[in-house]
Amino acid sequence: MTRHRFTEEAPRQAEAMITVLERLHPGTLEALRADPLAELGRWTDIRVSLEAVSDDGGRCSVAGSYRSETDPPTLVVGAARSLRRRGFTGLHELGHHLQQTDPALGQRLFDWEDSEAFEEAACDAFAARILVPDERIAANVRRRGPSADDVVAMFRTSQASREACCVRAAQYLVDGGAVVLFDAAGQVLFAAPHGMIPPARGSDQSTTPLLAAALRTRTTVERDRTFVVYRSGGRSDLLYGQAAWCDEGYLIAVLAEDSVAWRAFTAPRPNTGSSRFGSWWECETCGDSFKITESACVECSEPRCWQGHCGCTTARRRSDRACERCFMVLAPSRFEGASTVCRDCS
Repeated sequence: MTRHRFTEEAPRQAEAMITVLERLHPGTLEALRADPLAELGRWTDIRVSLEAVSDDGGRCSVAGSYRSETDPPTLVVGAARSLRRRGFTGLHELGHHLQQTDPALGQRLFDWEDSEAFEEAACDAFAARILVPDERIAANVRRRGPSADDVVAMFRTSQASREACCVRAAQYLVDGGAVVLFDAAGQVLFAAPHGMIPPARGSDQSTTPLLAAALRTRTTVERDRTFVVYRSGGRSDLLYGQAAWCDEGYLIAVLAEDSVAWRAFTAPRPNTGSSRFGSWWECETCGDSFKITESACVECSEPRCWQGHCGCTTARRRSDRACERCFMVLAPSRFEGASTVCRDCS
C-alpha cells in the first residue's frame, strides 16, 4: 500500500546494511556508536569531508551528501551542525555508500518505483539503528509505542542525535503517524513518518492546535484533535498529538492516528479504518500527494491520483526491465522470454 510504504521495508534494508557493514568492517559498531566521524575517519575505503552544507529542503533528510565519483568515495557532512547531528549525517551517508556499492543492497532499491525515497528511508533507519540499538529501547516504548517524553528521554540518555531518536521512536508507533522535530518557532526540522505523509521539512506548523499550545508553555502538551499542514495548503486527517521540549530550542512531537502511548483509550478516527475517502494518499508513480475524493480502482482497490495512476500503474512499471545494451526500460513484451536484451537490440 503506497500510504504505508517503507514502514517495514526500510528497517529490513537497514538490518541488511548492518550485516554488510559487519562483514566489511568487523567489530566497528560500538566505535561507530560512540563517535561515528572519528571511526569513519580511520577507514581507507571512504573519506569524510566536513563542509558548509545547508538543509535545502530537498529529498535528503540530512545536511550532507555522498560523492561516489571521488577515489575513495566521499561522505560529505555539514560542518555547521552539532556533534551528534554530524554523527547521524555521517552514518546516513555511509548508508548511501553501502547501498550503492553492494550489489545485493543495490538490487533491493530497484524493487521500488521511487528507489531514491526508499534509499533515503533506509539510510535514516540504518543510522538510527546503529546509534540507538534495540537493547536501548525502553520496554514501555516497545510495548505501547512512544510518547514525546519518551523520545526526549531517549535523546538525553544516549549519544544519538534528535533526528536519530525520532527515527527509532517512529518505528514503534502502533498505527500510522510521525515523530517530528521542530525549532522554537514551530518549523519542521526533521520528520520520521510511519505510514503517513509527514509535514515537509521547513514548513511552518506553528498554527496547528498542538504546536500552538506547545509554543505557549514549557511543559508537555497534548491535543486529541490536531493535524499537520501540507505545502499545498491542505490538512492531514485529525491526529492525536503530544509535544515536549528537548532543550531550549527544540520541540519533539509524536503524532498518530490511533493507539497513542499517553492515553489509555483512543477512539479510531473515521478515515483510519477501512474507509479512505477524504484521507491523504501519495502516488507511488509520480510522487504527488492528493486527497481521495473518488472511488478506488476496481482492479487494484487503490486510489487514483489526478494523472490516473493507481496500483495497476505501479505493478506494470515494476515488471518493466532494462535492456543491457541500449539501457532503455521497456515492457516485458519487448523482450524474448527471460532475455536481458530487447528485441530491437538482439
